[in-house]
Amino acid sequence: MEKRREVRKKVNIRAEIVSDVATYQATIENISDRGIHIETNAGDPLTKEKNIVPGRTMEVKFTLPSGEALNLRGKIIWSFKTQPHGLTISIGMEIVFPPPSYIDFCNS
Repeated sequence: MEKRREVRKKVNIRAEIVSDVATYQATIENISDRGIHIETNAGDPLTKEKNIVPGRTMEVKFTLPSGEALNLRGKIIWSFKTQPHGLTISIGMEIVFPPPSYIDFCNS
């Protein structure tokens, strides 16, 4: 069984990943106080530019169900093309200094 530091909350939230090059559409699959799992289209320039590499810092923008807009800074911990066709990329990020409203949402 997989062991994680925090409990994951399953969600389905549309988001944007912002790199220093461009902004890309994504979906947040699950969250925790310190982590976030995102899926994005493998055909986006994001992957062609080799932006998704461990250690890279990016911003994730989305809106909570309450209507509050959040901009989270995160460091990529892992990424891989999903099977069987590699049409999407899964990204695991560690959230750097999560705001209190994000932590409250994770724990609600």
